[in-house]
Amino acid sequence: MPKQTDNQKPAEDRELVRQWFQDGAVRPLIIPWDRAGCPSGVLWPSLAAHLKQHLRSLIVMLAGVMPISAVKIGLYRLAGARIGRNVHLAPGVVIDPLYPQLITLGDGCRLGLGCRLLAHEITAYDFRLGRISVANGSVIGAYSTVRSGVSIGERATIGFNSFVNRDVSDGTTVAGSPAREINSRRRDR
Repeated sequence: MPKQTDNQKPAEDRELVRQWFQDGAVRPLIIPWDRAGCPSGVLWPSLAAHLKQHLRSLIVMLAGVMPISAVKIGLYRLAGARIGRNVHLAPGVVIDPLYPQLITLGDGCRLGLGCRLLAHEITAYDFRLGRISVANGSVIGAYSTVRSGVSIGERATIGFNSFVNRDVSDGTTVAGSPAREINSRRRDR
């Protein structure tokens, strides 16, 4: 027989998630597995929430196979991603299919072939959810991955096949896995 505290944990976690979304927190939300149990019951507590999530995921997956950047951007916006003007998304770009609303791309961003922006992750110990912000004029190289909770500054460059697990400051070039700074061009424009 479950303890009363076991029944209270999902309700507490649902409130924690609701508050995190409502506050627009920049810091990632991390729920330990010993509390979360099954994250889907916490994140989508009702049938309507599940159906809305599945519809959003279908739109994002459809966008992922679109070869034309303008169509892809329109579908991602429909799913909730905030995408600026003059953005180019190469074929194979993946924006988190479960949480596209946590992704923001500034004006003039360029995302290379097959790069991934993942706003959530599950590890053996916890569930992590975080916003990703890519500022104006930044470039993310082909096959790179940006982790949940990361902000990329203006006119920053992410090298080919990099894993970005930390914030990148304005005008900086990073590369590698994990990504490390290799060049810095901070210009006042």
